Amino acid sequence: MKLSADHFIFLLTSKHLDYEVALHFKKLDNTGTERILTRFEMVDQSNKAKERPSLLEEPFVIDITAVESKGTKPKMAGKGRNDLNIDYRIADGATYEMLNNDNFCLFRAFELLRLKFMLPRQRFSEYKRDEKRQLENVRALCHACNINVALPFYSIEEFGGRIQDYYNVLHPGVFRLFCFATYGKMKPSWKSDVEEYKHEICVFFDEGNDGAVGHYDAIKSIGKLFSTKNYCFGRGADISTIENSICNSSKKCVDCGVIYQIRHHKQKEHVCGQKFCKICLGFHAPRDCYIPYRPKVKKEKRFVFFDFECTTDFKPDPQLMRFKHQVNFCFAHVTCTRCIEKGIWDQELEKSCALCGRFRTYAWSPFEFWNTDVECRKVVEDPLAAFTKWLLNFETEVLGMEPGAKKRRKRKNAENNRDGDAMEVDEDEDAVDEDAENNWMLGYEEAGEKPESVTTYAYAHAGSRYDHVLIYGEMLRMGVRPELIRQGNHLLEMKARKTGVYTTTVFRDSYKLIPIKLANFVKTFGLEIEGVDNKKYFPHKFNKSENYGTVLDTLPPMEDYYPGGLFPAERAKFEQWYAENREKGFELCEVIADYCKTDVQILAHGLVKMRQLFLSETRHDITDSVTIPSGCMKYWVQLAHYGKERVAIIPHLGYEKRGKQSTIARKYLKWRAEEELRENGRVLRHVESPGGEFKFGNYSLDGMIERPDEDKNLAIEVNGCYWHGCPSCFPDDAAIVGGGETAGALRARDAKRTRDIAREFEVEIIWECHLNAMLEDDPAMKAYFDNCPDSGPIDFHDAFFGGRTGPEYLGASVINPETGDWKSRTIKVKDFNSLYPSRNMYTKYPVGHPTLVQFDKDVEWKCPAHIVGDDGIRLEGIIKCYAVPPRHCHYDIPVLPYRLTNRTLFPLCRTCSEMYPRGLIDPEYNCDHFDDAERGFSTTVTHIELEAALRSGYRVTHVYRAYIWRLACDWSDGLFHSYLLKFLKMKFEASGYPASCTEAGISEEESERRKQDHIDKAKQKDQVDLEADRIKHNPKLRYLSKLCLNSLWGRFALRNRLTKTEIVECHAELAKLLNDSKIEVSSIDQLTEKFWMVCYKAKDEHVVEHSTSNVAIALWTTSAARIHLLESLKKVYGPAPGVERYDTHILYMDTDSIFYEYLTRLGDPFPGGDQLGELADEYPNHTIMKFICAGPKSYGLWLRNNATGEDEYKMKVRGITLDSDACERITFEKMKDMVLNKLGQFSIRYFVFSSTCTFVNSGK
Repeated sequence: MKLSADHFIFLLTSKHLDYEVALHFKKLDNTGTERILTRFEMVDQSNKAKERPSLLEEPFVIDITAVESKGTKPKMAGKGRNDLNIDYRIADGATYEMLNNDNFCLFRAFELLRLKFMLPRQRFSEYKRDEKRQLENVRALCHACNINVALPFYSIEEFGGRIQDYYNVLHPGVFRLFCFATYGKMKPSWKSDVEEYKHEICVFFDEGNDGAVGHYDAIKSIGKLFSTKNYCFGRGADISTIENSICNSSKKCVDCGVIYQIRHHKQKEHVCGQKFCKICLGFHAPRDCYIPYRPKVKKEKRFVFFDFECTTDFKPDPQLMRFKHQVNFCFAHVTCTRCIEKGIWDQELEKSCALCGRFRTYAWSPFEFWNTDVECRKVVEDPLAAFTKWLLNFETEVLGMEPGAKKRRKRKNAENNRDGDAMEVDEDEDAVDEDAENNWMLGYEEAGEKPESVTTYAYAHAGSRYDHVLIYGEMLRMGVRPELIRQGNHLLEMKARKTGVYTTTVFRDSYKLIPIKLANFVKTFGLEIEGVDNKKYFPHKFNKSENYGTVLDTLPPMEDYYPGGLFPAERAKFEQWYAENREKGFELCEVIADYCKTDVQILAHGLVKMRQLFLSETRHDITDSVTIPSGCMKYWVQLAHYGKERVAIIPHLGYEKRGKQSTIARKYLKWRAEEELRENGRVLRHVESPGGEFKFGNYSLDGMIERPDEDKNLAIEVNGCYWHGCPSCFPDDAAIVGGGETAGALRARDAKRTRDIAREFEVEIIWECHLNAMLEDDPAMKAYFDNCPDSGPIDFHDAFFGGRTGPEYLGASVINPETGDWKSRTIKVKDFNSLYPSRNMYTKYPVGHPTLVQFDKDVEWKCPAHIVGDDGIRLEGIIKCYAVPPRHCHYDIPVLPYRLTNRTLFPLCRTCSEMYPRGLIDPEYNCDHFDDAERGFSTTVTHIELEAALRSGYRVTHVYRAYIWRLACDWSDGLFHSYLLKFLKMKFEASGYPASCTEAGISEEESERRKQDHIDKAKQKDQVDLEADRIKHNPKLRYLSKLCLNSLWGRFALRNRLTKTEIVECHAELAKLLNDSKIEVSSIDQLTEKFWMVCYKAKDEHVVEHSTSNVAIALWTTSAARIHLLESLKKVYGPAPGVERYDTHILYMDTDSIFYEYLTRLGDPFPGGDQLGELADEYPNHTIMKFICAGPKSYGLWLRNNATGEDEYKMKVRGITLDSDACERITFEKMKDMVLNKLGQFSIRYFVFSSTCTFVNSGK
């Protein structure tokens, strides 16, 4: 059997693998087999590393799925708009008859009409009779459009786009091509894709009879063709028959020829050069977009809070040790915005609610239970299937609505909206009178309110990684195709749109709005739920079908509760509870119902409370957002709008969009130059070599190698696929690629360039896609590219670094290891109070669009005053430069970050870092690199961080380019003030007064004085006006304020190029995605026989920024935070100007914390404080006895309680959740032994982690 497929999916299955492994998915080429084998080898090596047998020792299965991407989309069954059935006859004299004997009637017609507009009337009349000249123009047209003149016939569909592209170059913005046919009624049968034009060029196609080839004629006048004076190209009809013609709602600009809308005031006044923006939904010049403010339309909602309990003992395949979760109990609570506003959302309904129906609570299970109160319980074999069907059919089956019923909506006047913007409201909302509003529960007839259609929002806590996955599978089995928003393996949102009997249902994860464990809801929000004190314990291991109906005299064994998954403190509480309740009876069917209902009650009360708090403080409904950062951003955008702040939307690829390919091209040419010199002794000239690019006539060659021993020198062209129309990536000549041109036009232009160069050189063309394939197959080449200094265009993300984390010493102790006596030293661990919010408060941010300054020259910057441009103006913005660290900087604290193999380092020598990217333990190591080329590195940083580096001894020897914000209006020193002051005030007041204000033994007058000092200090240092009568402990508001303070700034850096997921159900839809040149398909999974899941990303060149995209604000925040940490680290050694402490040692630093030690008798060098951005003692009531560190984010502390004298241990290990099982295996002593065994038993007590990535003897 011959396969015509061009894409393949390889799934490897083996008894030695935990899961199926996708070996390969992509379009195959000549290197495909080698890549598959390489991937197979990597999987086998990974399996061996887990001490498992080789995959080759047992039979394995490779499942190959072949996909043909050349599918075509069939006609879709459906009902469209009624076509305008207008009869017309072609009037005599409506066309110029093309009386040609060749096959060029199409080209003759277009050229004739083009010259009709370009030539004077007399010369045009002569041209119509000059057949020789017509033929010359046709051949010139075909040559320019790369059209074969030997074809038997030509169609408008195949060649019309090329002709339009040629005319766009010849006469930009002048012509648009149309074709009419006898079968097309009054609408064009074909038209070119052009937005801005002045004149229409129309040809007429007459079908041939009895299968003969048709003929094209040039249309003199479209009015004559259809015998009408009112033809509209927009509607394709006689506008005298159309009430609302596009001609009545649009105008054409006499200056630029653009057609713009005037209906509904979409654009109040046309401005040449401005276009409609899909991001901000406004009109402006390209790359002049600002974050828009769009008031949220008020919508009523239905909420369903639910939870599943599952058995875990079912094995789909008896041969494999894999178990499948099966739902055996489901509980749901239904409410709506109306019931919440009336305060009856958690009460049983007396009569049906229009949105909730008759019942408030539901339960599904395969067994009976009696002791748990549920309004509607259903005994079903498959609770998951029953619940999913009930939820999707809620309005038709529960409310009894007719399928397809819709809710009418109307506009509400702006003056009735406090924001001053028109908004949609429910039609019934204005219609109800006061009596009906007060007696809404009397409702519709005797049964309750008349049902209404609204969107259902279904919430489960941590549902994105569990409950939603189960429902997702069930929906696919039902034939429902949901829309997904994924984050890795998390289903953040899953939407089933209203179709037929189905209700529009949106599944969301409450954890994304309240990121705490469900067990903490009651304490955090102060919930008061009847019969519920807190989340209960349940023996999940005992949840088996064989235990239905089993009654125990005692609780199940403790192991059935999985206590090892609890944190040590939680496990202690559980063990106490178990001991107190062990002798109580246990019946699974009753306990599981009570447990599941309790979880749903806690979830419902917590989310409703969170919604009420956020709504009362911000006037925004948090359930309008999928995540808490999204909700915070909407509130900030409103504040910025009313505060007259204009914040730019930064383009995804920056402001040098064409420079994307040049970065990889420059690196390739550098790599190729080194390879040629090493292997052949030849010199490759390129843009960064001495002498720069080689010039040949009007052309600059990307690379050129002199080959005296051969006939011709070698010219190397490195082409970006998108900007040059790669034939592999864009095989369709009509595909629109870089600069809005077609791939065919770009290839034709490049072909001429290549022919000219080939006269003197042998030409080698390297495509970007080929380069990427080489990088996948050659690890050494990829490592070179990763570490090669980048002198190309600025990528804002290159300046976006996180915090600095790592040890300076691997251990410290206040106990002498030889004598056991206490040493006179103290160890402190201090955290910043709200580090990032403090930087948001005190940092000046760039908010406008920057100006690009191109330098590419050598400099000698040694101090902040040197950071100026050629015009002497100070450079404030993002600078790409080559920085050389000093051999020793202040207190040995490096400043500038450097990204090496996706790791952020702070080196004093680049070469040492590259030699030992993961560090080196060598007490005798000494850096022997002195040359700037060895020590320095290319970096992209903010000017504030570069200034700090120059003050610490760094030098800048070369500047490539910079984005600077020149104007004062481009900066804002109060960008976040309104937002922060709102939540800082809430946090300070909800935290209550400090303990010192109410401590025992002080007088009432002293207490009042301290309280007033607290209020005054907040005003003086943090600009927060506290109200004395509102300062009291409130855990709900304190949690909300802390959450909102830390959830905003990162939203600006939300990736624009997120992976998208689409479910397809036919080959045509799959082929459409595979052939879409604007996206990169990363994976395809066959979910059922009907559905496939396709994951893809937009290519960089086609990414559309989200409406709040400004990575500059986010990177400025992290840069300011690193500087604040740097200044704090220096204060440990020098607490005041001119004062230095030689007894202090920084042990460890994290993004927002510092571990250090000092001589006790000399006092704490950095006392800190409790205000915003100040360092506060993390363990004020403990003495830190020992500190041990195994690396970044991996350390242990031995603490001693000052009051009780009891010892405690705090452990942290990156990537490991330290539950009670893990804590039994990872202890302080074991970590200490691991570190000592790794390092050996050194006599010295401390090891310093130097900036050159080595451990050396500190000499202390």
